[in-house]
Amino acid sequence: MTDATLKLRAYSPGKFPILVVQMPDDELRLLYYETYYDLEAYKPAKEDWLRDNAIGRHSFIEVETPKDLDASELKEYVESEILNS
Repeated sequence: MTDATLKLRAYSPGKFPILVVQMPDDELRLLYYETYYDLEAYKPAKEDWLRDNAIGRHSFIEVETPKDLDASELKEYVESEILNS
């Protein structure tokens, strides 16, 4: 599934960002820096959790227009766009 196109919906601030991505089947997954954003090492999420907890309580940054990324680009995107901003 490394060739899947995902939508980046939100990410946590800080040195080791957690990503909230939307899979092609609309499933939301939390992907972790420590696993190099491995699509198989994830925690499932729901839309209401994203809104109420991640963004509402834990200061995740919502991507206003979800960014389309290939799964293989996630780590590079984080390093160039999130950590260097």
